[in-house]
Amino acid sequence: MPMGLQDEIDEILGKKTQRYYIAYLLGIPTLFIYTLIWMARICEEMKEKAIELGIQGKLTSYKHMFYWNVFGILIIIGPAIATLRFFDTLNKVEIELNRRNDER
Repeated sequence: MPMGLQDEIDEILGKKTQRYYIAYLLGIPTLFIYTLIWMARICEEMKEKAIELGIQGKLTSYKHMFYWNVFGILIIIGPAIATLRFFDTLNKVEIELNRRNDER
C-alpha cells in the first residue's frame, strides 16, 4: 500500500492507523491472518465513515473483506472482489468529502 494511500486513509478516518508494512510483516509468521484482520478492521471503519456521511449503496465491511479473502480464494478472484469494494467505498467517501468542502 503506497504511503500516500495510507495517509489518505488516516485523514479520512481522523486518526493514525498502523502502517501497512508493519501489518504485512506481522502477517508473515501468522500466515497473513494478522494482515487480513488489520485490513478488515480498516474496511469496517471506512464503512462507518461512509454511513456517517450518509452514503448509500454497497459498502465495504469487516465481513465482506474477511469472507471474500478467506472463502473467496477458492474461486481465485475473491480477494480482488474485496479490494474492489474497498476502493469503491473509499472513492465514495472522498467524493462526498470533496463535495462538502466545495460547498464551503
